[in-house]
Formats: sequence, C-alpha cells, structure tokens
Amino acid sequence: MKIIVTGSDGYIAKNLIKNIKSNNELILLSRKKKTKSNNKIKIFNFDLKKKIIPRLDCDVLIHAAAITPQKKYSDKEFNSVNFLSLKNILKNITIRNKIIFFSTTDVYKNQKNIKPVKENLKINLKKISNYAKSKHDSEKFLKSLNKKKYPFQKIILRLPGIVGNNNHQNFITQLIENTINKKDSINFCKTNFFNNIYHIVDLIKIIKMFISKKISKNFLIINIGTKNPIKISKILQILKCKTKMRSSKVSKKDSFTINVTKLNKYYKRNQDTKAVIKKYFKEKLYIKK
Repeated sequence: MKIIVTGSDGYIAKNLIKNIKSNNELILLSRKKKTKSNNKIKIFNFDLKKKIIPRLDCDVLIHAAAITPQKKYSDKEFNSVNFLSLKNILKNITIRNKIIFFSTTDVYKNQKNIKPVKENLKINLKKISNYAKSKHDSEKFLKSLNKKKYPFQKIILRLPGIVGNNNHQNFITQLIENTINKKDSINFCKTNFFNNIYHIVDLIKIIKMFISKKISKNFLIINIGTKNPIKISKILQILKCKTKMRSSKVSKKDSFTINVTKLNKYYKRNQDTKAVIKKYFKEKLYIKK
C-alpha cells in the first residue's frame, strides 16, 4: 500500500511511521529533510506556510501536518495553514482510497455541554478557538467534496490530549508533572468527569486499523477518547496527590466529556480512562528516576 504522511516530523506522525514502514511504501512530506530516501521510504520537501506541496499520488493520505496552540498564531495563520492549505493538498495529491484527517476535540470547548458530546453536536463557532475553528472548517470542506470527483473516503479523527513518551503538554501531563514535582495543581473542577485523553501507543493502533479497515461510509467523524470517564477528583486519588489544590475557576458548563460510542463500535479494544492515566503516570515516574 502506498501511504503519504504529511507533517512527518510531528509527534503522532513519527510514532506512526515506525509502526507502518515495514509493510507499506511510504512517502513522507517534511519541512526538515533529515533522512535519506530509499526503496521503502521517499521524502519530499513540504511546507504549508510557504505553499510547497509536491504533486503525488497515493492509496492513503494521513494528514497530520498542522500548526497547534502550543505556539501563538493569529486567526489568519490558523486559517491559512490548517484549512486553506487542505484545498491545495487535494489539488496536488491524488488519493485513491482514503484520507485520514487529524482534527481536535477542542471543537467541543465552551459549548455548554452536559451530556457526553457526540460527533453530531452542532458547534457554535463563535465560542471556539481559532485553532479549533480551522480544524472544523477543514472537516466541513472534506464533507462538502463532490463524491464523483473525490470518491475516496474521508475519515476524521477528533483527537484529545495525547500522552506518551515526549508528548506535547496538555491538561493531564501538566497535572502529573505537578504531582511528581510536588507543585500546586492548575485550576480545575474536581467534580467534572474526564476522558479527554489517549495514549500514543493505542492511538497508533487505531490509525493502523482505519488504514486497512473497509468502511462503507464515504465520510466519517470519530471521537477519540477513553471509555469509562472518571471524575478529576478520582484522578487525584490515583496520583496520590498531596499538594494543595487551588479553588476551581472552571464551571461544569465549560467542561465536556467525550462520547466514544462510535469509537467502541469500530475499535473493540478501546482503553479505560483509569488504566491510561495509571500507565502514563508510571511512565513519567520511570523517566523521572
């Protein structure tokens, strides 16, 4: 199978490449051309900011390239790099089978959610971040594509906070680091339920499953999140956190729990929230030692 991976220098993409390179013909699109091409892996210069997109074809396109809130970007930059560039990618790259697009659960923030949020929730775009809006606009664009002109499947994975070795900073990683270093925790509401997390090892398994799995639908959005949400107060018990907690500035209406019914349907081995937190906590303690 011929697979193109955009943003191949990113955290998720690098972990994915390690797990699929032996059985597939890989084309990596990268801003930093570090590795030499060989019979199994070819590398092309790729830069969404500079609109450098090679003309290629593939069976599956894994679109992982994006700018994220880890750095400060303007609304214009998020729109240009994360949304408008997707149109140029589809002009230059011919996809025969499917595209797997990495979106974000940030689209659910500030939506006054009481029940676990489903993929079909109507999003109030005025209340989400510029980053989340650029991802949501990309989702809508993929859904709007003419099926005759673009017959390939469009699979959207709305990703939560990803944990694992060398992961980006997020709520749960910050909480665990504060616990290990015996620092005050960040503000939160301890009664809120939480499952906005996934371990990189298990995420790679899901991506590999969607690469090969035959799906009848032309367009599919999947929430990625752990099953059996737990209260943040329970997380603190798991971490045995003895630091003084600041009072919460987060109200229940500002938080959200992810509905993972659809994910459970496609991926029978979905992980338990408590198990993932324990696993990552042990990893961080091992690294700390």
